[in-house]
Amino acid sequence: MDSFSSSFNSFLNHFRASANSFLSQFEPLALLLAPLLTLLVARFLQSFLSVIHEKGLKATFLGFFMSFIKLIPGVKSYVDAEKQKVVDKLHSGSKSIREKWRTDLPTTGLGVGVIDEMKDEKSKDVDWQGKCSGTVYIGGSESEGHFSLINEACSMFAHTNPLHLDVFKSVARFEAEVVAMTAALLGSKEKASGGQVCGNMTSGGTESILLAVKTSRDYMKMKKGITKPEMIIAESAHSAYDKAAQYFNIKLRRVPVDKEFQADVKAIRQHINRNTILIVGSAPGFPHGIIDPIEELGKLAYSYGVCFHVDLCLGGFVLPFAHKLGYPIPSFDFTVMGVTSISVDVHKYGLAPKGTSVVLYRDHDIRKHQFVAVTEWSGGLYVSPTIAGSRPGGLIAGAWAAMMSLGQEGYLENTRNIMEASKMIQNGFEFISHFLLNSLILR
Repeated sequence: MDSFSSSFNSFLNHFRASANSFLSQFEPLALLLAPLLTLLVARFLQSFLSVIHEKGLKATFLGFFMSFIKLIPGVKSYVDAEKQKVVDKLHSGSKSIREKWRTDLPTTGLGVGVIDEMKDEKSKDVDWQGKCSGTVYIGGSESEGHFSLINEACSMFAHTNPLHLDVFKSVARFEAEVVAMTAALLGSKEKASGGQVCGNMTSGGTESILLAVKTSRDYMKMKKGITKPEMIIAESAHSAYDKAAQYFNIKLRRVPVDKEFQADVKAIRQHINRNTILIVGSAPGFPHGIIDPIEELGKLAYSYGVCFHVDLCLGGFVLPFAHKLGYPIPSFDFTVMGVTSISVDVHKYGLAPKGTSVVLYRDHDIRKHQFVAVTEWSGGLYVSPTIAGSRPGGLIAGAWAAMMSLGQEGYLENTRNIMEASKMIQNGFEFISHFLLNSLILR
């Protein structure tokens, strides 16, 4: 034992002497600063790698590149000046218009004359019929056909509020049937769905997405105890998910799309961790009109035990009918294993009035986390299924009227026209491309 202790002390003395001899060639200040600089560099690398992991290599380097460009003398001031020009133009343009807007109630009411003033204001709107893609989905004149029918339905129930189910039983029925009919289009009656699909009507795709995200967060907190939630979306996913992340304090991980502009399943898998509550797929995505690999994403979500939301806000009233017409549409609904929620807008290709959407869940166990119930309010029991308390029953009635008036045959015909028009546009682009290519060759 004494021999081992003597050898160890000898080794320490030799090591100390060697280290002192090596370090004696450096300035004391350098020896003091070296560990601090090493710590700073390590910290920077850790932050840099963390940003790459969160945003991806491409987005990270693009951000650094733009920051570097702004360091060049004159560039930042030029960019700021151009931004200010746009802001000033917006302010000046709106200011001149707003100066004519009322800020006080009229002393004497206009009575029925207010309708004439409204008609005059409406006449100044842009001539949008058939010209504004993604704005109004109902074609034709507002005074006839489907448009007129929707307007009459909304007007008939303009005073109703589904918050009071015992009073406005008709609207309660309309909402339940819109939800059920929409769910049936998306596989609710198929065995693979589990037979418990349920949901609610909302004010639009954004609210449907917000509710799906909030519900997934609370469901995963109950299921896995996740208190620092994260969700993963493709960069093609709608901006409503950014809004949901901000509203509900969820870390958002946005990953690049692949070469086909689809959600990259491999990239999403790499970002899943113990705090992941939700991944998202679009069918189709708004920017490119491309359907994400829903089946692959469903398998991924199921294998990791996380929620999977399918954004069908744009395709919900097209894809089911395109499939029936024989188009090769990949699976996208509740028949896909792993799908826990779906959002679908009735006010797009469902041809319902603006402000109508549906959010659906695979079962009641998930949806119950969407509801807010207050039992200790002095005003009594308050239960609300959506973000809004009071809701316009007229819009619900308008959505029901739209779906009932068109029926399956109406939607099939509309979808047939849509698909044929898209094919015609595609053929046109291909013709132009071939024409330009041949022209270049001939030259």
